[in-house]
Amino acid sequence: APLAGEAILENNEAQGVLRVRPGREKVLYLDGEPRPEVAFIRRAVAEDSALQLVTVLRSAEGKYLRLGVDDSLDLSGGFPVRRTELFRYRAIVLGNIEAAFFSGDQLRMLADFVSQRGGGLLMLGGRATLGEGGYAGTPVDEVLPFALQAAGNEPNFAELAVRPTAAGIGQPMLQLTDTRAANQMRWAALPPATTVNRLGPLRPGATLWLEGLPAGGGPARPVFATQRYGRGISGVLGIQDSWLWRMDPKAPLDDMAHATFWRQTLRGLLDDVPDRVEVSTIPERVGPGEVVTVRARVA
Repeated sequence: APLAGEAILENNEAQGVLRVRPGREKVLYLDGEPRPEVAFIRRAVAEDSALQLVTVLRSAEGKYLRLGVDDSLDLSGGFPVRRTELFRYRAIVLGNIEAAFFSGDQLRMLADFVSQRGGGLLMLGGRATLGEGGYAGTPVDEVLPFALQAAGNEPNFAELAVRPTAAGIGQPMLQLTDTRAANQMRWAALPPATTVNRLGPLRPGATLWLEGLPAGGGPARPVFATQRYGRGISGVLGIQDSWLWRMDPKAPLDDMAHATFWRQTLRGLLDDVPDRVEVSTIPERVGPGEVVTVRARVA
């Protein structure tokens, strides 16, 4: 709105073009065991008309429960083994699944999914993932915003009160309410979550959005960070039970903090993900009879 005495009003308004994609965006979620986090995340995004969370849950050795697939043949063998199948998705979430579950080709394919396909990759905390799951030194390690550390012999369990950092308080993904002050208060009211992972140093191009204050005191620990990698984006959410936010006995039954966080986080993974086939012309505008170069990029 114009301010008193403002001399130039023409720059108070901006216009843009919003392109709405038809249908839902496919996100592939893989987890190594049945756990509450899977069910609560699926419930959080179930009513989001923009997201299709395709879930592969390992129920036993070589056996998988598939949820949200388009037909009975989708992902019947578990995680994709071919790039053409994996690159159909626009984002991937890896839950509590160890690096040894994947072949070397699949680990490289995950890295290429981010760098070449331009997709989003999010790894969640858990006792069998990140450094504790053997990902340190793998192609996936190079993609992540934290340099992973190999698991040590000492337990690393911690209870953390999760809060946005100075950068995170203004991050659209982390807006649980309408105003900045109310958002800070809502985050402060969330119950603690837990972590079992040692996250290494933040990479130079990464941004830390959430940190955790240990219940027993001590310095804040990193919780959630993202970075651009190649054409895509990668992230790590180092807690293992965000579902505790939904089960907060102090919150009203219609509280949407947990659902809002997960909907916006998954949408953030999809931000700027390119189509598998992109066509452009050089130059964009030509006159009659002029030569135009058409380029196609296929991932």
